[in-house]
Amino acid sequence: MKKRGSIFYGILFGLLLVFLFSFMIQEHFKPFKTKELMGYFLKPNKPQFRWEWYKNSYFQQSLEKYITNNYGFREPIIRLYHQYCWDFYGKEYVSYIHSGKERWLYYGHNIEDYYGTEMYHWYPDAEAARQGYEQEVRLMNKVKGILDEYDVTLLTFIAPSKSIIYPEYLPRREHDTTTLNAREYFIKRFAETDLPCFDMNEYFLRMKDTCSFYLFPPTGDHWNFSCVYATDSLLRFMETQRNIHMPRIEYGNDWHTECRIGDDQNRDLEGELNLIRPIKFNPKFDYKERDYWLTSDSTTVKPSALFIGNSFLLRTMAYIPPKEVFSDFQFWYYNRVAYQDVDKIIDSVNTLDRLDYLLDADYIVWFSSSSQMYRATEGFAEDAIIQLCIGEERFRQRQEQLIDSLFHDQNAHNTIAWNYPDSLYRIKLESYTLNLLRKNPEAYFPEIAGEGIPSARNPKLLDDVYWKKREIRRQIKRDPDWLTSVSGFMVTQDITLQQAIDQETDNVFCGRPLMRDTKVGNKEYREILIRQTEQQIRNYKEWYDAVKADAEQRGITVEEAVTLHATYFVDKQIREGKTILPEADTILEKKHSDK
Repeated sequence: MKKRGSIFYGILFGLLLVFLFSFMIQEHFKPFKTKELMGYFLKPNKPQFRWEWYKNSYFQQSLEKYITNNYGFREPIIRLYHQYCWDFYGKEYVSYIHSGKERWLYYGHNIEDYYGTEMYHWYPDAEAARQGYEQEVRLMNKVKGILDEYDVTLLTFIAPSKSIIYPEYLPRREHDTTTLNAREYFIKRFAETDLPCFDMNEYFLRMKDTCSFYLFPPTGDHWNFSCVYATDSLLRFMETQRNIHMPRIEYGNDWHTECRIGDDQNRDLEGELNLIRPIKFNPKFDYKERDYWLTSDSTTVKPSALFIGNSFLLRTMAYIPPKEVFSDFQFWYYNRVAYQDVDKIIDSVNTLDRLDYLLDADYIVWFSSSSQMYRATEGFAEDAIIQLCIGEERFRQRQEQLIDSLFHDQNAHNTIAWNYPDSLYRIKLESYTLNLLRKNPEAYFPEIAGEGIPSARNPKLLDDVYWKKREIRRQIKRDPDWLTSVSGFMVTQDITLQQAIDQETDNVFCGRPLMRDTKVGNKEYREILIRQTEQQIRNYKEWYDAVKADAEQRGITVEEAVTLHATYFVDKQIREGKTILPEADTILEKKHSDK
C-alpha cells in the first residue's frame, strides 16, 4: 500500500511539475499561439529591480501586476472562466457590458441612457446638465449663423440606439424621471432654434415592426445593414437643405445571410466577453442583408462634406464608400482623428487647419447617438467658434494673460499643479489654459459671448490673400494625384500633411516649382507610404496599442512591429487598388500574405 501511495503521489507531483514548467515556457517563449483577448487592456511593463523600490514595496507590486497580465496560457484560461460564468450563472464578466432577455447584449451607457441615469456620469444634477446643453445649443447656432454667410450647411444627425429601438430585451431597471435626457433635450431645442436635426431613432421605431430583419444584432452594439436605410434617409435630408439631387440608393429583391463586414463585426459586444464559443440565439434573430447599389444621372450632385462623429459612421462607411456619394469627404472621429475613408487615417485633427476645412465643406454634419450626446460635439462647436471668430494672435494674447494671472496666484498653483516644481509650473499652465479657452470660449472672449451671432471674425477671413490661397488649397485637396504627391513630401520632409499642403500652396502662389511635378518611382513611393502609415499608427492610440501587443507576442521591438504592420497595410492597399502607384505598369512584389 505504501508503495502504491508513493507511486501515486510521485505521478501527481510529476504532472504538477510538467504543468508548472509548461506555464513557464509559455510565459517566456510562447511556443503555442493563443487567440488574443478582445477589448482594451493596459499591459504593464516588466519592472526593473531597484533597492529603493524594493524597500517601499513598489517593485513587488509592479512585479505582481506584470505576472498577473503575462502568465502562460492566460488568454485561454480567462476565456474558459468567462464561459463558465456565462453558461452556469448567465453572468458576463465585463463590467461595461450587460446581458438582457434572450441573451441580448448592451453597453452599460446605453442601458443607463434609456433608464435616465447616464446624465449623472457627466453632470451632478439636472440644472447643471441643462446649463451644459444650453451652452452647446447656443454655440451650435452661432456656428451655423456664421457658416450660413459662407454657404456652408450645418446640420445634426442622431444615429439610433439599440436600447431605444429594442428596449424589450433590456435588463429590467427603474426609470429615473428626475434627469434630463440629452437626446430629447437637444432635439427639442434644435427645433426651437431652427437648426436642422434628423433623429433616426424615430424612423427606426416606426420601421422595426414591418422590417424583415432585426435592425440591430443581438450581441452587437452597432447597426448592420440597417445603416444603408439610414444613409438613404440622411442623403434625402441633406438634399432638402440645399435643394440638390444626390446619388440614390436602389435595392434588389434578393436577400442573403452573408454579412458584408464579417460576423465578428456583427458580434462586437460578444467578442469583448471573450468566450470560448459563439452565443446561440433564437432563429428569429437570424441575420439578413439585401442587394443594393448607388445610382446617378445627369442631375446628380456630389457635394463636399465634413462629418464629426462616432463609430456608427465608420460602420456606415464600410457599407457606403464616401467617394461614391461625396466629391470631397472627411470624417473627424470623436473630433480627434481625421479619416478620408474607413481605413485611411489622415492625421490628428489638431494638426489640421480647421478653418480651411470648415469653409471648404458644402455640409458639416454632427453625427452622434443618444448616449453620446451627453458629451455633445466633443469640443467641435467650441473650437469652430474660435476658428471662425478669433485670430491666432488674439487667442495667444488671451492665453498669455491667463498664464500670467495664474502664475502669480499661489492658490491656483496649489490647485492646478501642487506637486509640480516652479520650473515646470508655467509649462503646465500652457496646457491648462489651452483647455480652459477651448472648453468655454464665451467666458474668455467677450466678442463671442451673448445670445446672438457674433460679429467678430478671424482676421484671415478679411484678407484677400487668404481667400486666394484657400482656393489653391481646395484644388490640391480635391485632386487625388496632386494630394498624393504632396503626401509623399510630407513623409520625406518629416512634416504634417497640413504643412505640406501649405508649402505647395506657397509654391503655386509664388511661382516656385511644384511638388506635383516631382516624379517619384514605385519603390520610393511605396517607402513614402510606409513611413506615412508608421506615423499614423503612432498617432492613433488604439492602433498603436494593438501593435504593441502584437510586438510582445512576436517577441520583437515595438518599432519593428510598427514597420511590419505599416508595410502589410500599404501592400494590401496597393493590391486592392486603394492606393494608385505612380507607374501603373509596374507590379509590386507581394511580400506579406493575408492573414
